[in-house]
Amino acid sequence: MAALDVFRQAWPAPTMVTEAEVRYSLRAEVLAGAPPSAEAVFEFWVPVSNERADVALIGTTMDGFEIKTERDSLKRLPRQADAYTRVFDRCHAVLALRHVDRALEILPPWWGVQLIDEGLSFMTLREPEHNHNVDPETLVRLLWRDEAYAALCELGSVPDPRTGRFRLWEMLVALLDVDSLRRVVRETLLGRDAGRARIPSRRFAVT
Repeated sequence: MAALDVFRQAWPAPTMVTEAEVRYSLRAEVLAGAPPSAEAVFEFWVPVSNERADVALIGTTMDGFEIKTERDSLKRLPRQADAYTRVFDRCHAVLALRHVDRALEILPPWWGVQLIDEGLSFMTLREPEHNHNVDPETLVRLLWRDEAYAALCELGSVPDPRTGRFRLWEMLVALLDVDSLRRVVRETLLGRDAGRARIPSRRFAVT
């Protein structure tokens, strides 16, 4: 990549920043370019895999960001990439310079790639493309039982109040195409009470 070659020539020194520093800077940057209603949260849980996205942006799309600093390894990246693919509309790797070549070999070509610079800003090396491989059965598990029940009621398919969450998830997957399910999940997450969810967001203080 020409941009990467230019960067190497201009500044070959390692980027020695912590993941926490990168996470906060990244969150600020993605929110700055997002609609006012969007949220950016840390440690976003991905069902089934139990992986966690370092930062997730929830707005008109749902984007997952995996950070790899100079101190990190890429050992878990294949597993993380598979997990992200199941739920996020777009996926991004945010990398220290030393990881870029190997990460490009590991990641699908539709993943976005950003480079961390020493001033905690980010250079885009590859723009993300839309993920066409979201798994509805994983995506729907982001909804709590009461949220799945409420979504079905809103759609006019009122289940028995005693129905368990697994059956409610099955009903939603059967009722909705994947794009409609994406919208329901995004809207539900954005409407979730932050105190109950215990996640930092734009509307509530980041701890």
